[in-house]
Amino acid sequence: MLDNPQHAIISWSGGKDACYALHLARQSGFIPVALFTMLSEDGEHTSAYGLNKEVLEAQANALNLPILFRSSGRGEYEQQLKSVISECQNRFNATTVVFGDIDLEAHKVWYERVTAEADIAPCFPLWQRNREQLLNEMLDAGITTMLVSVQSKQLPKDFLGQIMTPELAVRIKQSGVCPSGEDGEFHSLVIDAPLFSKSLNIKTGDCRMIEHGYTALDISLQI
Repeated sequence: MLDNPQHAIISWSGGKDACYALHLARQSGFIPVALFTMLSEDGEHTSAYGLNKEVLEAQANALNLPILFRSSGRGEYEQQLKSVISECQNRFNATTVVFGDIDLEAHKVWYERVTAEADIAPCFPLWQRNREQLLNEMLDAGITTMLVSVQSKQLPKDFLGQIMTPELAVRIKQSGVCPSGEDGEFHSLVIDAPLFSKSLNIKTGDCRMIEHGYTALDISLQI
C-alpha cells in the first residue's frame, strides 16, 4: 500500500487489461478519480476496438467514475493525450496515470516520455507479468469480458461475441495467438467486474471492418 495515496487517472480502453490495471492500482492504494479514452477522428468510436462512447460511459457509470474523451486524427494523438492529462490534473488533482500495458517496451518508453513532459507519474501495474498468468488472475478475480474485435489476419470473426473463459483461451492459443491479446490480435470489452456496481446489459449486432485491419462487432446498450 502507498504511504501517501495518489489520485490516479486510468487510460481506459474498455477492455480487460485496463480494467485489471485499475483493479490492481486500487489494491495498491491509488485513489482512482477518472477514466480517459482516446477516440478515433470521428469522435464516436475507439480505434481498433470500435466501441462507441455510450458503452464506455456505461462502464464509467458502473465504476462510479467520470470519463473524459479526446478524439485525434493522424499526428494529433500525443497532443490530445497531453490535453486530457492536463484537464485531469486541473479538475481531479491527478498525480498518476495508470496504463494496462504488459510487455510492449516501445509503448512503455513512449508513455514514459509523454508523462514526463506532462509532469505526471506513469504506473504500469501489469508490467512484465506472465501474460497467461495475468489472464487467469483476471478470470479468477471475476472480470468478465467479451471479444469485440479481432485482427482479421490472425483470428476468424467466429470468436467475436464470445466470453473469455479458460476454454476459449485454449482455443485462441490453438489458433496460434497469445490468449492475452497483448500484441493486438484481438480486443475485449469488460461487461462485469468486482468494481462494477452493475454489469453491462448489452446487445450485439453485425460485424464490420474497421481501421487497421480489424473486424469489430457492433455493440450497443440493451434498453
